[in-house]
Amino acid sequence: MKKITCLIAFLTLIHLTSFGQNTCATAQSITAGVYTVSAVNGTQVPSPVCAQNGTGATAGEWYAYTPAEDVHVTVTSDLAQNAGGDTRVHVYNGTCAALNCVAGDDDSGVITGTSGTSYLSVVQFEATAGTTYYIAFDNKWNSNGFDFELLEDEPLPAIQNQNHWNSI
Repeated sequence: MKKITCLIAFLTLIHLTSFGQNTCATAQSITAGVYTVSAVNGTQVPSPVCAQNGTGATAGEWYAYTPAEDVHVTVTSDLAQNAGGDTRVHVYNGTCAALNCVAGDDDSGVITGTSGTSYLSVVQFEATAGTTYYIAFDNKWNSNGFDFELLEDEPLPAIQNQNHWNSI
């Protein structure tokens, strides 16, 4: 009986982890690093669309990122191992029931495949400590797997109001 119980628990765990990032609610928590998306086949399509080139996706893969401090974030699939690939990324804040676009990108990478054109994605945004950001990739162009990297850097300095005309 113990063997059957262990087998059922193991199979349940495999089922839960295999669909762990297919919706916003089950988004995989990530930190700075490189991650592999085996295929874009999740059941929740990213919406609203934050990247250019409109609607048309039928699946998505979801990740949740919560920085411990204010940082400048880059999310990129523009990696050598993805040459010739095609990705589109959306970044949200808010709740899964009420997502707000923070940033998005489609095709601003520089690494090309045999076509000579890059279809990879690079997006940057300022992240606030303790705020959860949802990073979602869709299959607008294809569902192939790829790697992406999340990089953290010092926050960009705030632009001061340089309008000295008001003091005259």
